[in-house]
Amino acid sequence: MNSYADPAASNPPGSFATVLDVLDEAAAYGGPWQPLTRETPRLRTRLNELRTREVRLDDLLVVALIGGSGVGKSTLLNALAGDELAATSEYRPCTSTPTVYHPPGARLAFEGWRMVSGSALERLVLVDTPDSDTVVREHRALVEQALRQCDLVLVCGSPEKYLDEATWSLIRPLRGERQIACVETKAHGADASLREHWLAQARAHGFAISAYFRVNALRAFDRKLRGASPSPEEYDFPRLEGYLREELTQEQVGRIKRSNAQGLLRKTLDTLRERVGSHHGELVELNALLDAKSEALARETAQHLAHRLFKEPHLWEHALQHETAVRAKGVVGSFRRVSSLLRQAPYRLAGRWLGLGRDAVGRGAASLLTGEAASVEALRGLAAGMGPAYDAAAAEVDLALARAGFNVDQVDRGRDQFVVGVGERVASLLSGVARDRVTAYARLLTGWPATLLADAVPLAFLIFAGWRVVSAFYAGDVLSGDFFLHAGVVLLLLLFAEMLVLGGLNRWCARRARVQALAALRAALAEERSAFRPQRKALEEALRIVERLRRLLDSVDAPSHAAD
Repeated sequence: MNSYADPAASNPPGSFATVLDVLDEAAAYGGPWQPLTRETPRLRTRLNELRTREVRLDDLLVVALIGGSGVGKSTLLNALAGDELAATSEYRPCTSTPTVYHPPGARLAFEGWRMVSGSALERLVLVDTPDSDTVVREHRALVEQALRQCDLVLVCGSPEKYLDEATWSLIRPLRGERQIACVETKAHGADASLREHWLAQARAHGFAISAYFRVNALRAFDRKLRGASPSPEEYDFPRLEGYLREELTQEQVGRIKRSNAQGLLRKTLDTLRERVGSHHGELVELNALLDAKSEALARETAQHLAHRLFKEPHLWEHALQHETAVRAKGVVGSFRRVSSLLRQAPYRLAGRWLGLGRDAVGRGAASLLTGEAASVEALRGLAAGMGPAYDAAAAEVDLALARAGFNVDQVDRGRDQFVVGVGERVASLLSGVARDRVTAYARLLTGWPATLLADAVPLAFLIFAGWRVVSAFYAGDVLSGDFFLHAGVVLLLLLFAEMLVLGGLNRWCARRARVQALAALRAALAEERSAFRPQRKALEEALRIVERLRRLLDSVDAPSHAAD
């Protein structure tokens, strides 16, 4: 854990502050993914504690004395302070309110507790807690509160009571988060078997005990009241005092606080690894499923549109004729423009006077292809026919989301967004890529090379007929009416033949523009992924946080054991 051991670092990757930033993002999650939502309350609590401990690194060391009733916690406090601060009894609980023994002038947040100022221990705050095996719920809550605020736990025990489950249950959630020392308060005789058994049981419960002291607190207290010198009957009491007064230097206090913060952080990360990070594979598989379903629906939507908007070529022929009529030049171009107007006149009149003609979708598409102002609302109806297919795919997606831990009631199915998105995509394509293709083909068909080539045949025939008329005039011959009739018929036939050729070219170009527009639509629908947007957004948010957590877990040396 040394990669983020220094909270004062300037936020390098893996630093304490960077880790907290990542955890802040996870704690702020309010989405529908339940594995992370269930962890956010616990994570916010741990973040508050981590930040509190971060700013208290140079503060006093808070030491909590805990243990069952009658084990001598209050006697030990009195012995360490050298004064009768707390009431004592060997047979019944005496401490109902924690007694806090602190250096003079210390600023502490122990509201409602009994505060006693003294100078016996300069850098330490001693907290005598209610009995851990109490049946009074309020007393147990006070012990838990003291444990949350302490940095070092002195677990007090006697030969009669040192393995009680009530005490273990209180400190078990703090494994790795607090330094713990054991104090045998009623040592008597030379038998030290209690030490080995107690330490073995502590190891079995997963605790790493930093120190063990075998003392007789009552004799030490009596001796201090008499002002006498320490006696061998106090056993390790002088060593305990030396440990608290001399070994716990300012540097050691800071090290203990950092170790506690790192332990809490390790447990927080391990908990997230187990309960959140382990779902990464499921989220990746769900993302792949969403991609597959979205691609399949995009193909089905493109096929649906191909049978609706792209099925008949008349829309594209109309758009190309409109563009070529606007750009037409020369004799044949003018003839085509007139003939186009004549052909469209009945449809225009029927649409204006009788309300017949193209439906709303066709009119909107034609307007977009020809560059006229048009509303895209009508085009959104194109995707309405995809409703059953979308609902069927959405049902499968919802089932997969639920299996991955999402609350599907909090995620919209996105059908309306899909319909609107398809309509807007079609409108954008018709007014963009499709119109550009139609315009390009129109310019090709009406450019000067094509115009000169089209006018060459009728112009050559007119020149030939004119030469015949001029030659006959100078020769004094009179041309018959049949000549002019035949010449007119031939000219019309030539123009008609050219119109057939140009009409064929127009249809071929319109077909090419339609095929290219359909290919562009398929590509756009596959790339845009307009289906399942709410589901994808919810998944991407959860996946982003999980991947950040995974990178964080990979960047620090966190133990693999699970949290409590």
